[in-house]
Amino acid sequence: MYESLSLFQQKKNWKYLEEYHCCLLERVAYCLRPEAPKEQCMNIFVPEIYLNEDGSVGGRSYENGFTAATVPVIFENGLAGYQEAEPFDIEDHRSAAKTFLEAGFVYVSCGCRGRSSLNQEGVRCGKSPLSLADLKAGVRFLKHLSGVIPGDMGKIISVGISAGGAMSSLLGVTGNSPLYDKELERMGAILTETDHIFAAQCYCPIIDLDHADLAYEWMFQGKTHYTGMPFVGFGEGELTPYTKTLSQKMAATYPAYFNSLGLRRPGTGQELQIGSGREGSACGYLVEKLEESAAKYLSRLEEEKGQGYVRDYLQGNYQEEKFDHQKKTFVSVPGIDKRSWLSWEEGKARISSLDEMLKSYHLRLKKCPAFDDLDLIQAENQEFGTPDQDKMHFNTDLAAIMEELVLEYPEESRQYLKGYQDICGDKELADRKYRINPLNFIGTGEKTDLAPFFRIRVGSRDADTSLMMTMILALKLMETGKVCTDYEIVWDEGHGRADYTGEVTEWVQRISSER
Repeated sequence: MYESLSLFQQKKNWKYLEEYHCCLLERVAYCLRPEAPKEQCMNIFVPEIYLNEDGSVGGRSYENGFTAATVPVIFENGLAGYQEAEPFDIEDHRSAAKTFLEAGFVYVSCGCRGRSSLNQEGVRCGKSPLSLADLKAGVRFLKHLSGVIPGDMGKIISVGISAGGAMSSLLGVTGNSPLYDKELERMGAILTETDHIFAAQCYCPIIDLDHADLAYEWMFQGKTHYTGMPFVGFGEGELTPYTKTLSQKMAATYPAYFNSLGLRRPGTGQELQIGSGREGSACGYLVEKLEESAAKYLSRLEEEKGQGYVRDYLQGNYQEEKFDHQKKTFVSVPGIDKRSWLSWEEGKARISSLDEMLKSYHLRLKKCPAFDDLDLIQAENQEFGTPDQDKMHFNTDLAAIMEELVLEYPEESRQYLKGYQDICGDKELADRKYRINPLNFIGTGEKTDLAPFFRIRVGSRDADTSLMMTMILALKLMETGKVCTDYEIVWDEGHGRADYTGEVTEWVQRISSER
């Protein structure tokens, strides 16, 4: 299983992709006892320049200055909605393989089990925290190949989007944690290797599911119209009287948790706090990050298309592409007039009202609760299920809040309350939640090896979770004093690979050349 995978010795197993000037080794199992073999494997792409003519490791230096021994290894996972993921092919639109290969890096797409994975007996085998355990096994396997295939296995850089962004952050903060040893041993991972990584690129990570529901209602407080998630099972609509009241109580509960984190503003050390509304220094810090985001976007727009186009942009005199879930295609829709809350003068952007921004630009997407759905239809309900029970509630904070609504809403209480009460005290569930929340491993007593570099990106229009989530992750990492954290909100981007062309490869080049 773990014999040499050198190109010279395994030449018959490698494919040469002439169009992309690279070699590919497909569907390599990274553990001895995979339960879902199509998912627990990886595709390895190596630029041909790092190979000798006979296929052995060596070759020439790439124009970026890296050699076969020093080139960083991109380790991308395709986890979305906590759904299981097979490794990407190079033509898969979800993959960044072409981008990273063109920049001269080794690229690995690592598959993993997910919330609806089944083993050969038809038993569910991918619930939390098994996606993370699989990716850790993949990292260990690559390290076992150090010197056998091109790539500096001391510079593995994880990349992921959404739930995959959460996994990327977890790979970065749980390096070598013993809390996953049981799962690693069971699947036959290489226990003699380590699983800490060099860097983590986290796009819109869906994290802190313990508090994500509360954070969502604080973010969208007072916003009762949701745009819907047809692929989950609901379209556009209005919160019910019951969920409106529930939303209000959840939003009012969140500040106590947020303020307990003791977060500090970078540079000044000012304590960041929020109130039940938009008051508080942390809300001000979020607005500043949004203003920085808008300024970067508008300055680029002005440079590329001129001041007149920027005026049209602010007024909404333009067309933008929006995905129509009914037509299942992108359609052109009018732009949004932003002048009531966004201004641009002398290279500075100013957002006068976050609430006004949320009315037309950053719209509520989900029902309430946003993650632990009343009817168990969200991905996270399935993620925290068990082999015997596919979908479960998981937010234990909601039971106490919902108990306050029994007299006012007796019918809804009879329908929903018990499901949330039943999970209170479930230690096994609590353990599985704990192990996929990166905040539990940053600045706490957990003994892990942190990645030295993190890059966090989220779109300004991302409404899949609260913008507070990525902000908290970035601030907690900064406060450790042990890592370099690059955090930005990317203007006009929604949920996905929010980024400017070329910036992520420049980041990889920079951090890899520094060490």
